[in-house]
Amino acid sequence: MVSIPRSIDSVDLAKAYAEFDASLRVRQTKVISVMALTLVPACIGLDYLVYPQYLRQIFMSRMLSDVATLPWFLMLFTSFGKRHIKVLCNLPPMMPAIAITWMIYATEGMQSPYYAGLNIVMVAVVLLIPFTLSEAGIFCGFIILFYAAACALHVWYPPAGLAAKIDRHVLFNNLYFLGMTMVLSLTSAHFSSIRRFKEFSLRHELDVNNKELVATLKKLQETEVQLVQSEKMNALGKLSAGLLHEINNPLNFTFMALQVAQGEVGDNPAARETLADISQGMERIRSVISDLRAFAYPTRVEDAQEFRLEEAIESAIRLTAHELNGITIERRGTDCAVCAAKTQIVHVLMNLLVNSSHALRSKPLDRPMKIAISAETREGRVFVSVQDNGVGVPPELLPRLLDPFFTTKGPEEGTGLGLSICDTIVKNHNGKITIESEVGQWTKVDFDLPLPQAPAKAFAKESASEFSNQLQPA
Repeated sequence: MVSIPRSIDSVDLAKAYAEFDASLRVRQTKVISVMALTLVPACIGLDYLVYPQYLRQIFMSRMLSDVATLPWFLMLFTSFGKRHIKVLCNLPPMMPAIAITWMIYATEGMQSPYYAGLNIVMVAVVLLIPFTLSEAGIFCGFIILFYAAACALHVWYPPAGLAAKIDRHVLFNNLYFLGMTMVLSLTSAHFSSIRRFKEFSLRHELDVNNKELVATLKKLQETEVQLVQSEKMNALGKLSAGLLHEINNPLNFTFMALQVAQGEVGDNPAARETLADISQGMERIRSVISDLRAFAYPTRVEDAQEFRLEEAIESAIRLTAHELNGITIERRGTDCAVCAAKTQIVHVLMNLLVNSSHALRSKPLDRPMKIAISAETREGRVFVSVQDNGVGVPPELLPRLLDPFFTTKGPEEGTGLGLSICDTIVKNHNGKITIESEVGQWTKVDFDLPLPQAPAKAFAKESASEFSNQLQPA
């Protein structure tokens, strides 16, 4: 019994070896079939020298051997033949053996030198077809049985016009050499099967280890990217903290001055409108800084919180405003509650919006640029969809879009990590990202998020005092 390496699961190894063995048998049976179809008729010259008086009968038997071999050979190219190769691999080489035994019967029986052909068949078949010990024993046993039957029939029912007698010495000699050939063939089959399995198990173990190594390297690359991204976020956090500190005092001073100005402006409509515009601009600055700070210090998945999806969409749109300039954003059903790491979902939405923006601008379109964001609650989760009417993605590239470092953009436009990171974030929320596209028409990305466990509560906007506290240095 061949020992199986401990590092490989025996069931997986056995299955892989069975597939390898079947493939090898199909290939080798094709080889031996071609040899039978060519060499059996080619030996007609030997018939001319040894048995010229039986030339016609022997030639017909050789042709019948080819006719009988051809269907089995053609069956090797079918799925049926490949499924039943363990039985089928015996049949093509058996046809020449039957033809040879008929030649022995039709000529001189046990005196015929054609018994040497049976030795050749045994050796050739065992060397070429990956038989096990038992399979080789059965095949060689049939060959010797055919020979003994041909000799017996030649004596008991001799061909017309021939007188036959038993020559025990010749019969013993021929059976002895056939038996020795069988012993050598069985020994070769046994040790070849052991060596073949050991070599395959080593190759299989190497393949498994290589796959594990590739998977490990891929994880290391992803981890390295995440570490780099984390360092960037830390740097961005420090920058935003300094930025908040520097902006805090002038921003508060400006708000105070604005309130004073609004109280003293009186009934001047133009001045009030100007002050309203200033107030709106300051609120914009406040929102951007708030989003920047939240994005720089992302929420962990285990610290998931309940929030309105609309809030995350608003933050993502504000942070990508420079990319979305001139693009119409449509929203439907997005004012719903989810339970997730808010800043991570903002990250996902930002990536999807930027990708849609690039798809819309990468090629001139004869239609207005539009991105539609929709959400639908079903099966206890919120399914979010981001769809653009850009250039689309070819079908052959769709399965690779979530792979790390794969990108359809130029080398200066992206690293191929955006969708991969989004996929990881969504998976960490027990969700799944799916991508559909039609070339030249649209691309749609769907992902799902969990619903809050408790009924959604109303989310009020932050008050001025809350925001003032948020502006304090980190």
